[in-house]
Amino acid sequence: MKRSELRKIIKEEYIKILKEAFGDPIASKLQKLGGLDQRYKSFWRAAANTYKIAWDKLPKGSFRKINSANEAKKGMTFYVVTGEKPNPFGTSSYAYDNTLRKGVLAVTVDGKVQYFQPVRSSQGDTIGPKGTGFTTRDADQAVGKGMRGTLMFKKLVELADVMYNFDLEAFRGGTTALKAKRAELKSGKDLFTNPKAWKKANLDRYTAMLADKVGSRDQVDKMVAQIVKIANDAVTKALALPRMGQYNELVADLNGNDVPVNVISRAMNNGLDYYARYIRAENNNANFLKKYPEYAEGGSRAGERDDFYRGDMKTNALEIKSILNALKSGRIR
Repeated sequence: MKRSELRKIIKEEYIKILKEAFGDPIASKLQKLGGLDQRYKSFWRAAANTYKIAWDKLPKGSFRKINSANEAKKGMTFYVVTGEKPNPFGTSSYAYDNTLRKGVLAVTVDGKVQYFQPVRSSQGDTIGPKGTGFTTRDADQAVGKGMRGTLMFKKLVELADVMYNFDLEAFRGGTTALKAKRAELKSGKDLFTNPKAWKKANLDRYTAMLADKVGSRDQVDKMVAQIVKIANDAVTKALALPRMGQYNELVADLNGNDVPVNVISRAMNNGLDYYARYIRAENNNANFLKKYPEYAEGGSRAGERDDFYRGDMKTNALEIKSILNALKSGRIR
């Protein structure tokens, strides 16, 4: 795979991840306000653990901008500061607490400020109202900026430049299976404890994306035709002006590289072999759908079928693309 292709796929996948991570654009905006603050990023996972929320399945409009304390007192409310300003409640000698900075100042649920709770089970991170068991000052455990002097409902309403409210009761619960699937996929929005697993999961996804891009019949036909043309042209020229390589074998020029003619012929034959496999998989897929039309797109059981044949088609299409790229570059063995 070329670096340019990989960069493009990574960019597309990153955009896709951001869209998938939050079904509501305001939620996505609130997440980005945390910047590189890992503590705030963990809030979304902790909230999902506590309230069984599938952030990526929320419909647009689940979050809304509000203006009053009465609206903020019900559900989950985010208090946002849009620019740096003095903290009128900052009485601490600690300079950090005397200035309000851009971002999410705090989060409340039904008017109660939310704090990260000590992990007491395999459930993982959770959030809740102020409780016991903290090992450091309470403000350090608050969701958001954690500014001392601000962590009271009335003060947060006064300090916030913008407030966003999420109707928690309408969307909490019932997402256990969805969260399990998300953990299994190990997508970029999740935290990986195993770097090798993260790398493998993303490479698998990038490969699948590339397969989707090159897997159509028209594209495969064109790639195979290019393979045959490049190989035939190179061999024809080599036979017209024979040259021997360092190992005393007939060579042809491919993009400025001397490549043995037998290597070029073998690459073409391999491309045709993968093409034959592609056609067989395509025919098997057509026969399967003819026999079981309920699994076809738009059928009553669409999405349930095992994509064995289509997966075989994509695999062979990738092999064909790889051979074509090698012939074009002249870096082929």
